[in-house]
Amino acid sequence: MKKRVLKVLAAGLAVAFLAACGGGNYQVPRDEFKRKVRTLAVLPILVDEQSNIRHPEAPKVVDLLRRHSEGREKRLAELLRDAGSFFDVREVTQKPEDLARRLLVRVPAESGADALPYDFSGPAARRLTEEYVVDALLVIILHGRDVIEKRWDRTRLNYLEAPYNGILAAALVIDRSGTVLWRLGEGPGTTFFTLQYPDFDEARYNKTQNVALKFLTLGGIERTLEESEGGLIGGEDYPKLYADLFDRICKALEPGLMNPFARDAR
Repeated sequence: MKKRVLKVLAAGLAVAFLAACGGGNYQVPRDEFKRKVRTLAVLPILVDEQSNIRHPEAPKVVDLLRRHSEGREKRLAELLRDAGSFFDVREVTQKPEDLARRLLVRVPAESGADALPYDFSGPAARRLTEEYVVDALLVIILHGRDVIEKRWDRTRLNYLEAPYNGILAAALVIDRSGTVLWRLGEGPGTTFFTLQYPDFDEARYNKTQNVALKFLTLGGIERTLEESEGGLIGGEDYPKLYADLFDRICKALEPGLMNPFARDAR
């Protein structure tokens, strides 16, 4: 597939929905969210195997995502407890594949390229909130999607703007009816990591302006998922991708201090 190296384009300004509330995209007023959501359940990370993952070994990519995401919700739940924004934060201990099958409702593609591609089953959400005795559920979905991005070459003189296939993370709080009360960012989610890269070196050595997009190898994907916060060598032994995602969620999801005994009360 041929791509053109483009010159710099003017960037537009995006206005965040309910930006006046500060810190997170609340779909209801923050005070209402705080009244409605006093206890929260954190679900295991869900991986949508039917999403647009164009990697030639997509099933193995899904397997890697599931394996590396297993049990990660424990750290997120602990961070939310420490923040003290909820009276209680509980962990849902069920198989993520079963949860995804019961809870996620796929939205038709014609709903919009920038829309979240999921709704949530009201009956499934209600059963989970009743089972874990909580007001709402925090759901994280990893799914494949093409996102237009700019990638620069080593000289920082040229770049390729193109639709790169990658893994996005959508994080949402839904109530007992499956209605979204809060979400991290806008659109289909934030980029977790990109599955493709532009091969500028190949184009340079072949003396062509046509820059090919190539997919990461399975080994490269695994090393990306394993890379710790301190880099591949040294540092804390916790994957940076998950640590960064959880940090963004905790910073954005702050309806107000509720727990006076929080270890990290702010």
